[in-house]
Amino acid sequence: MQDATVARRRVLSRGPVIVLVVLAYVGVLHYAYVNDIAPIFTYLQYGYRPPDPYYYAVAIGMVVVLALLLPRHIERPSHVIVWLLYLVAVLPGVIVPQISPALSQDEAFRLALWVGGCFLAVVLLGTRQALRGFIPLAPLPERRWWLLIGGLWVVLNAVVLAFAGVKLTLPSFEDVYGVRGDFRVTESLDPALAYVVPLLDKIINPLLIIRGLWFRRWAWGAAGVLGQVYLYSLQGSKTAILAPVAIVAAYFFLRRRRPVGPSVLAAAVVGAIGVLLIDWWNASNTLTSDFVRRVLVTPGIVLSGYVQVFHDMPKAKLGYSVLRTVFPYPYAKEPPDLVGAEFFNDPFTHANGSWLADGYANFGYPGMIAATVVLILLLWAIDDATRGLAPGLACLIFLMPALALAESAILTALLTHGFIAAIILCALAPREGPFAGATPVPTSAGRASPTVGACATGPPLVSTPPG
Repeated sequence: MQDATVARRRVLSRGPVIVLVVLAYVGVLHYAYVNDIAPIFTYLQYGYRPPDPYYYAVAIGMVVVLALLLPRHIERPSHVIVWLLYLVAVLPGVIVPQISPALSQDEAFRLALWVGGCFLAVVLLGTRQALRGFIPLAPLPERRWWLLIGGLWVVLNAVVLAFAGVKLTLPSFEDVYGVRGDFRVTESLDPALAYVVPLLDKIINPLLIIRGLWFRRWAWGAAGVLGQVYLYSLQGSKTAILAPVAIVAAYFFLRRRRPVGPSVLAAAVVGAIGVLLIDWWNASNTLTSDFVRRVLVTPGIVLSGYVQVFHDMPKAKLGYSVLRTVFPYPYAKEPPDLVGAEFFNDPFTHANGSWLADGYANFGYPGMIAATVVLILLLWAIDDATRGLAPGLACLIFLMPALALAESAILTALLTHGFIAAIILCALAPREGPFAGATPVPTSAGRASPTVGACATGPPLVSTPPG
């Protein structure tokens, strides 16, 4: 059984198989867009136009080449991050504009070239650990580190409770937009929530869930899940309610020895096909809309919207943010709200875009390069801050921030969505025992269970500190 599993992993890491998986992903995305998304959601800018055959072939060739250059095995957090960005931001950002009427065919192809080129730099530079030892480490004892995490959980939840109160009902996925509107009003009255809620959502609650899985401390895991449910009731974020599922799935993936990166893409293909089949069987479009459209297609549409809106309009130049003292900001709304109003024709839509979309909004195509440079530096910092930690644990810690990065500006991801906080917590994390992947963790039944990243055969993929 184990030999068969190893053989399957080897198959998924082979070049020809990766090519087939990428082509399958593009095919599923194209089919779903043409048959299940565009006919229903054209009014939301999800229209369809036949692609230029030459441009489309080159675009598909680009995403295939990028996939072949991505790390074949997950060995550190930057590897997980680039695979997730490829899945939910880069490939849609290259393919979807070719079949959407938001941009001309020439502009859509130009956008694909810039997206592909920027991500090529991320793959070739961001995952290479070019700088080492520049993040100082100050490991705390295990008990003190978890007391810090638990204390943050208590304090941050107290802040949210004081400002937002408690809601005893959970909205359905169809009703979340009204909840989001109400929460944005609350957030505007209490700006601290704009930082506290994402920190809980992306870092602290997931850390509690990770402790439940990694260390078999189930009460901590339950507290983390409860925290995510509470945030979902307040702000209507589907990411919050689905985060525990994503973390559990990532745990079982990352607990393997040297997990295969292309498995992420293969799982997306299988999941998308499953969603389409379920909706076909039920004569519905609900799951396709919630997962394929929202997760896999929307990032490409939003990126097109940013380019369309800011193509002829003055660029933002970060005049609403860190460069407000240098560049006057010419708009009453920030870029996500401006794109929501101008592109989606809805003044209440907050159209979050990826680091590439935000880079374009601020400085055009050169802004994409600038944002990519910041992303590369961020990946170096993440890998450096997690040196000495078990790779599986380190990757899990950055799972939710990575997903947020696919739909947020790079500076927003740093300050609001928890990347800086996660880097600091990783620098303070213990470097011994289960944190280093060197010691089995006893289960509730008293048996030893290998830590994430370990395997029954061969040495585990861990970094154990000397001494």
